[in-house]
Amino acid sequence: MRRAISIISVLTSVLSLCYLSAYSQVDNNVLKNVVSKLTRYASDHASEKAYLHFDKPYYAAGDTIYFKAYVTFGERHRPSKLSGVLHVDLINTNNKIDRSIKLQIIDGITWGDFALPDSLPKGNYRVRAYTQWMRNEGNYFYQTIPVGSTLNNKIAESSTAHTTATNTKQDIQFFPEGGEMVTGILSKVAFKAIGVNGLGADVKGVIIDNTGTELSKFNASHLGMGYFYLTPMQGKTYRAKVTYSNGAQSINDLPMARDKGIVLKINNDNLGAAPLQIIANESYLAENHDKAINLLVYSGGIANMVTIRLDSALINLTILKRHLLPGITRVTLFSETGEPLCERLIFVQKPDQLKLTINADKTVYAKREKVHFSIHAFNQADSVVAEHFSVSVIDESKVPVDENSENTINNYLLLTSELKGYVEQPNYYFTNATDKTRADLDLVMLTHGYRRFEWKQLLSDNYPPVAYQPESNLEIAGTAKSLFGRPLANARVSLISMQKGAFRSETADNKGRFRFSDLVFTDTGKFVLQAVNAKGRKYTKLTWDNDVPEPVVAPAIPINDDAMLLMSAYMENNKIQRDDISKYGDPKGRTLKEVKIKEVKRKDDYKTQSLVGAGNADQVVHSDELDKLGGTQLSDKLLGKFYGRAINPMTGRVAAGLIVVDGAQMPVGFNIDDINVNDVETVESIYGVNAAIYGMRGGNGVLVITTKQGKGVDPKDIASIGVLPVIINGFYKAREFYSPKYDIATPANNRPDLRTTIFWQPELVTDKAGNASLDYYNADGTGTYRLVIEGIDEKGIIGRQVYRYRVE
Repeated sequence: MRRAISIISVLTSVLSLCYLSAYSQVDNNVLKNVVSKLTRYASDHASEKAYLHFDKPYYAAGDTIYFKAYVTFGERHRPSKLSGVLHVDLINTNNKIDRSIKLQIIDGITWGDFALPDSLPKGNYRVRAYTQWMRNEGNYFYQTIPVGSTLNNKIAESSTAHTTATNTKQDIQFFPEGGEMVTGILSKVAFKAIGVNGLGADVKGVIIDNTGTELSKFNASHLGMGYFYLTPMQGKTYRAKVTYSNGAQSINDLPMARDKGIVLKINNDNLGAAPLQIIANESYLAENHDKAINLLVYSGGIANMVTIRLDSALINLTILKRHLLPGITRVTLFSETGEPLCERLIFVQKPDQLKLTINADKTVYAKREKVHFSIHAFNQADSVVAEHFSVSVIDESKVPVDENSENTINNYLLLTSELKGYVEQPNYYFTNATDKTRADLDLVMLTHGYRRFEWKQLLSDNYPPVAYQPESNLEIAGTAKSLFGRPLANARVSLISMQKGAFRSETADNKGRFRFSDLVFTDTGKFVLQAVNAKGRKYTKLTWDNDVPEPVVAPAIPINDDAMLLMSAYMENNKIQRDDISKYGDPKGRTLKEVKIKEVKRKDDYKTQSLVGAGNADQVVHSDELDKLGGTQLSDKLLGKFYGRAINPMTGRVAAGLIVVDGAQMPVGFNIDDINVNDVETVESIYGVNAAIYGMRGGNGVLVITTKQGKGVDPKDIASIGVLPVIINGFYKAREFYSPKYDIATPANNRPDLRTTIFWQPELVTDKAGNASLDYYNADGTGTYRLVIEGIDEKGIIGRQVYRYRVE
């Protein structure tokens, strides 16, 4: 008898539950407990992901990497409204961060870029993206970015040559379907073999028992993966004699079979339904006959469970897929007491839920001809949708693409981000899906674990607590303490913007912690923090939390150097581009040269925040001189140096009409002794004609104080008394992609057009009718141009379309 489980989606934001049983509707406390735990976990640890769409798969030194970020929330991938800040890092070949930017997320989307210096050495770089909330699960987005160079493979002094991640030896692992083999039951055993480069390795072999009898043969069918069948017997052990493609051999033990157990089998070959078998061996059935077993089907954040009586050794069920969401479905069998017994992952692959039609005004274009595309988006119900897209067009003759290895919005959100371990060639399973690709994708399900949660931890409430809260916008946080290091409860802390003069005030908590949230500014923000204790006195010591990117770990995934082999045509074109720029200049107005800094003898060529520039002050005191001057407070030390000018010899107070700290003009009455002498790098006295640049307040002279924060000292190590200047990076403002227009005659249009990225538009929004359009001009390259459009709508429905056309 075969029973059908119809997966019914109940309209809840997290989980729904239905009990369907061939025997009875069961009010099962075990099921309630499991769903309760899932509900709590989904509420407290809601998943957030970031996916980046790049304009092309690889680059050359001197290029700009353009990208669009889609940040999703929950297991239905709706655009996230949880986080407002995306951190994006460019990581070099030595696993050091070359550049780190913050992007403002609005309705789950944002975009940015990295300009690569001309001097950048070639190698495999990485781009990492994450929100603070993603750090709780370590759910970072990583993309390997191959970068070529025409500079004779030069390696930067701060870096080392990249070598591909390798293992010490070839290896093979075995994965019985459902988790374990059980004696007396025919088991499907999947395997995955990897080579010394960490990628899938072609293998073949035989299975033998402990007497040396050969039982079956096996061969890898795709990227080192395959399977065989085995019925383990009681008292027997089993090994695999493996032969790798390079002739190496090994003998590996198979997992031990349980003498008493139950197995879960699913046939996922059919697009519409998945037949399921629950099989108990004789010993297990005798001990558990007629007891309840619980089957959970978890798809897209929805849990559906059925309770069944174990009345026979074989139970046949069918999972109907029409109500399951695309992506990974987790099927788990629980005992009557709620113990997880078996688990199987299946992938639900459906036709694109979001359909895109791209219509061109012609099929073949000329060089530099204007191209017009009309785009229409609609869903499976043929309803039009308003959606956010990103569009890239490349000259494929110069930028060949390995489509199987592409990281796309589909394979990342639905597949690779959900699994443990590295998934090789993820787009192979989504491009031109066939029975073969679906069978190979099922091998991925059998050989990779689900990364979201472990049942043992979830059911015992033993998962890590939330350590990082979401950022809605930028923030400045820190600690106010007494001069003796005690946290100052209820200290009043003020934040002053140097650029805009804006003023905000917050009260510290009982641990002296303060936080200024919901700050929005671009580029570099300069602020001054001031604090007084609960009695209104300025004898407070301030520190702030330095804005340091998340530490970088070495890549745990293998690096496929095949991308470098695709780059020969690209690098030939890049060399011509470099020569063209040398001859005509950069049409984008940007050429980044290598900067070498050498330490030289100080000639007052110091770091300064004064408007007159370094070396133009009337008097300067450096930090090493301050150390030698008498007194403990700053005014005492400056009295002898600036006698009669900036410091009044009668009162010992500042005589200058204006005090500037790290570029910020301080209010009247500001006391320089609120600044810790040890934090000061330079003090400049400016008067006369030079001070006139500061206006009326500069008429009586200007005292400019620059702290060590501007001299490379880690800001988190600087504590200041009463006042603390801080400089932090604001939201990055993305560059606009350069796209020439050939309908207007300009001198720049007379030079060769060697673009490889023909067009990049990070934000394309369809109207209420689901329509949008594109207009741009081709370059001088002939051959095939490749357009890729990716996007997502407000319900989390994702779409991707590739379109090619000819240029002659």
